[in-house]
Amino acid sequence: MKMGIALYQLLAQEYFKDFHVITGHKGLTKEVQGVAVMDAPDALRWTKGKELIMTSGYALSKEPYCLERSFQEGAAQLSTGLMIKRQRYLDTIPEHVIELFDRYDVPLISMPFEAAFMDVINQVNVAVMNQAFRRFRIRNNSVLQLSNLSFKERKIKKILQAVEAEMKFPAFLYDIGEERAYYSSANFRRISESFHLRDEDYWNPSREYSSHSLCEHMHMTRYRLIDPVNPEGPRISWVLIPIIMNKVTQAYFVVMESKDFLDYCDEYSIRIAFLELQSVYEQIMVAQSIGNIGFENFVLYALNHDEKDQDRLIYQASQHGISMSKKYICIMFAQTQDETVSVRDERKNFVRSFLDSAVSNFGRIAFLDENRGIILWDAQEGDKYDLEYFSRILEEFRIKVKAKCKDVELEFAVCRDEINLLSLKDGVKKCQKVMAMGKKLFPQDHIWDYGMLGPYAWIDIQEDELEAMLSEYRLLLQDEKNREPLKTLKVYLENNMNFSVTAEKMYVHINTIRKRIDKMKELLDLSLDDRIARLKLEMLLQFLNL
Repeated sequence: MKMGIALYQLLAQEYFKDFHVITGHKGLTKEVQGVAVMDAPDALRWTKGKELIMTSGYALSKEPYCLERSFQEGAAQLSTGLMIKRQRYLDTIPEHVIELFDRYDVPLISMPFEAAFMDVINQVNVAVMNQAFRRFRIRNNSVLQLSNLSFKERKIKKILQAVEAEMKFPAFLYDIGEERAYYSSANFRRISESFHLRDEDYWNPSREYSSHSLCEHMHMTRYRLIDPVNPEGPRISWVLIPIIMNKVTQAYFVVMESKDFLDYCDEYSIRIAFLELQSVYEQIMVAQSIGNIGFENFVLYALNHDEKDQDRLIYQASQHGISMSKKYICIMFAQTQDETVSVRDERKNFVRSFLDSAVSNFGRIAFLDENRGIILWDAQEGDKYDLEYFSRILEEFRIKVKAKCKDVELEFAVCRDEINLLSLKDGVKKCQKVMAMGKKLFPQDHIWDYGMLGPYAWIDIQEDELEAMLSEYRLLLQDEKNREPLKTLKVYLENNMNFSVTAEKMYVHINTIRKRIDKMKELLDLSLDDRIARLKLEMLLQFLNL
């Protein structure tokens, strides 16, 4: 069964309510696969069959017996029907034309004068596509009922069997990662063996062949073997579409043209099948990324285990195919702009953004709570990543997340020390420090690196304790007049208490600098002679957004 729509089903649609069948009612069960326009008396000789023919009547007005000639030649009766515009070139349709269509059971349809050809073509094409999709999905849901197969295997076999059931062309999928072939039936293998074709010959033919693209966007290509020894002998062709995720080919989808070339309706069906197969691989990738197969739970377990649970952790890792010795770089992401927004509520869009970004080529993600998670970046031996490299890739990810999740603004903390899963806790702890300190030291940024902290990385101050130490300074900042003197004090300490250099850097007179420093000494009761006090003051000032 081809993937068209019966003419009576098409005409039952709202758009065609003013189209009237004049004769040929017995042919209303004929299948429509497309539309052709009769713009010349002999136009039907170039039709392929199962088209709905449209005409303004001009050709009939010039050659009244051109349709009779088309019926005699056999072209007209291959069409599904003919739609002729009313009140354009023919006031009435000749009686002999009506008799012809009635004799051959080809519907003759009166077409409204105001109906645009483009609109009719679009309506027919959409109806054909929708019908093809419905048929395919119905068959896809009922072909195979095997409970002992995995989700992936079940879905792939359903889709391939649906292709062969509907199109009569056997189909095949080769999964590169599994190094495994899936077949719609034994027909595919039988035909392959008769032509001595191996699986890999379908995407990398070892014999002479020709090829041409059917759809560049999908990389859909027709291959046809050439036998120079026996050019008149049996030939074989097939259509190949690679399934590509994140710029990596996951599988090859092949439909065998065992009896004839695919027509354009078959190509619709192949596109539907391809989208179904691509969806399977996308679902699997999403599951792997968000931890539906246990990765996220495993990460949470690894973060909470202690030494006595180490054997259990190693066992869990083996169950998920995770290497405990593999090296990772830990990156933390967090949504901190609006605490009422939960990234987990946007999980689907978040993961799609992850899969669409370059980050997914290097690592996997796991949520830690509603608004935080980590990226475990695969550390390749010998590779050295600088902050600029990470920033570029993470910035792309941040923008893609923002595009799909409008209320989510991400911040990142990067710890470039290579860790394994036994030391994951240490990596996450460092990332937490980087994010906390980075936000205070560099509030204008949203990507921070452990190396940016410098000696501040060695400081281990509780958040509440730090805020208590900064309270006096924050109180001063409530008065805007104190901002410049505090900033001056910071620059003054950074330049070894040199008035001249400070004045030069702040573009003010040296006496102004002296006055501001004196003011801060008075307000804060400072003694800058104490080296430890100076160091403490300099460090605290770094945490103020001046």
